[in-house]
Amino acid sequence: MNVDIFERNLKAMEKWYPAFAKLIREGKYEEDDTKIWVEWSEDGEKIFRIEAGGKKLFLNGKRNAKDPVEMWQERIGEVHKYAPVFLFGIGNGAYLKSLIHNSPKEANVVVYEPSMAIFMAALKEMDMSQEIEDRPIAFVVEGLNGEEFVPVMQGILTLETLSFFIVEVYPNYKAAFSEQLEERLKQLRKYADMFFVGFNTKRLLQGHAAQNVLYNLPYVAEGYNTLQLSQVVPHTGAAVLVSAGPSLDKNIEELKRAKNHMFILAVDTAVKPLLKKGIVPDIFVTLDARKPLELLEGAEMLPVVSNSVARYQLLDRQEGKKIFFYDGYELPLELYRRNGKILPQVAIGGSVACSGFSLLYKMGFETVILVGQDLAYTDNKSHADGTFQEKMPKEDIDDMVRVKGNYQDTVPTLSNLKLYLEWFVDYIKGARKQGEFRVINATEGGAYIEGTELMTLKDALDECIGAETDFAGLIDTMKPAFTPEEKEKAYGVLKEIPGQFKKIEELAHKLEQEYQKIEGTELSGKRSRKDYRKALKSIKKYTEQCYAYPGYQLIEETLGAAEYILQTEFYYDKQDTGEDDEVLQTSKHGIVYCDILSECAKLMQDLSYQMLERAGLSEK
Repeated sequence: MNVDIFERNLKAMEKWYPAFAKLIREGKYEEDDTKIWVEWSEDGEKIFRIEAGGKKLFLNGKRNAKDPVEMWQERIGEVHKYAPVFLFGIGNGAYLKSLIHNSPKEANVVVYEPSMAIFMAALKEMDMSQEIEDRPIAFVVEGLNGEEFVPVMQGILTLETLSFFIVEVYPNYKAAFSEQLEERLKQLRKYADMFFVGFNTKRLLQGHAAQNVLYNLPYVAEGYNTLQLSQVVPHTGAAVLVSAGPSLDKNIEELKRAKNHMFILAVDTAVKPLLKKGIVPDIFVTLDARKPLELLEGAEMLPVVSNSVARYQLLDRQEGKKIFFYDGYELPLELYRRNGKILPQVAIGGSVACSGFSLLYKMGFETVILVGQDLAYTDNKSHADGTFQEKMPKEDIDDMVRVKGNYQDTVPTLSNLKLYLEWFVDYIKGARKQGEFRVINATEGGAYIEGTELMTLKDALDECIGAETDFAGLIDTMKPAFTPEEKEKAYGVLKEIPGQFKKIEELAHKLEQEYQKIEGTELSGKRSRKDYRKALKSIKKYTEQCYAYPGYQLIEETLGAAEYILQTEFYYDKQDTGEDDEVLQTSKHGIVYCDILSECAKLMQDLSYQMLERAGLSEK
């Protein structure tokens, strides 16, 4: 044991997780029976040889320990800024160190170690202090805090981040700790399956965001944008943001007073209970690619603010104005870019209420009144009555997270709602740095949002109610974002889209050929590092050519799900790995991946032609 190394590692760990480091210092952990020997590879690297599960293995190459790490990093490529990265096994820390040095600080790195003995050996023998100090790496170690794996996983793995999800298994861990790894990967699969149940390429695409974006493009070409909305709606008074939290049941009747005196913006889930009470919001916001249509029955004539990924069937039936904002998708932006115009942006905080709040701020309102923004299970309910059910059931709250309440010491909530709560707090702080911005929380229950004024809705309306204004009439005066000439130019962009996906399909075949070259070389036993790097260079070139097409973003998002499947399944389909299998694994992985890329491109072409046909633009 190197005392200095051990102390440096723990000191770095204390910066982020002092309680975790304290448990290690105090010996409050259970070591397993893994035996470890510290040795040196022929290329001068400190490596571990272990005996576990009846097997004796080197965790790193005995002859060459440096090159496999370098080649592994090249295979992973660029790590997305907000990627969740799960590294199964710490080993001698080499792969973790490489990952930290080659990924952005915002990436969420989780290290799962099935052996407390190996984890302690790594802390005692390998100086990882610089890397540990770089960012808050989440260490989950059996025998120390293994029970935290699920909450850590749920905290960083979301629908938004799943597209960038990376799973890597340290060499030979599958052979040594197959049961532990299989159990944890099973948990990952199960959680991710909440988003992608019954995955296969066609079915994913049919219900995926890509279909919505493509089918909604003609609406973007013919519709309006949020900047236009802000130009016709006066913002000198207060606006009301109505969400569908359970507290809405307590003061929904009071909202009748606000109609035509305050601009009322409702989230989609709140529309149905409002209409039932005879309260017609001036506009509603929808974002969800799979929003149940029945939630918005009766709202067909209302104007809607939407992103491009919202459920296309919902926009199909909307007769009111369709008002769009930029949500990160390139194809809608391209319609505006070709016409020398800007598609305004609205924040996507994960919740439709976040976007509604951001929109009101960007429209220029200096006062926003929140109603039904519980961000918690008020009265043990998730939503107001009349949303998903006429009478929402009470749920078990025993295992829920607790946060400060508006009118209670603490209230129960879920981890995703807690994230939205933190988003509101941060957004309000940021907005106030730019000038005066008052937020009144008239949610009569729920979680406390720092930076807001607590007030009953009655008192808020008494203080802030404005003069009578025909908001609906003002919205009716909006003209389409594009002139007839500009709309024709936008249609021209739409007609180009199938060709983009055809080019990507051709590039997929070129990529696959490069991976096949790597596989052929490996299987022949004629390994050439020079040829390997040459193939990787070509792979990078073809991939960058794919990136150049705005439509590739839709494929990439879809492939995020495919990548998740490949990475979690792949490591259990192959034979026990050895130190020389990495390159062969890369090639096999790449070939399968390119097959899916090609299939996705073909299906995207089909969806693009369907989009043109739906819009009456098909030339077939």
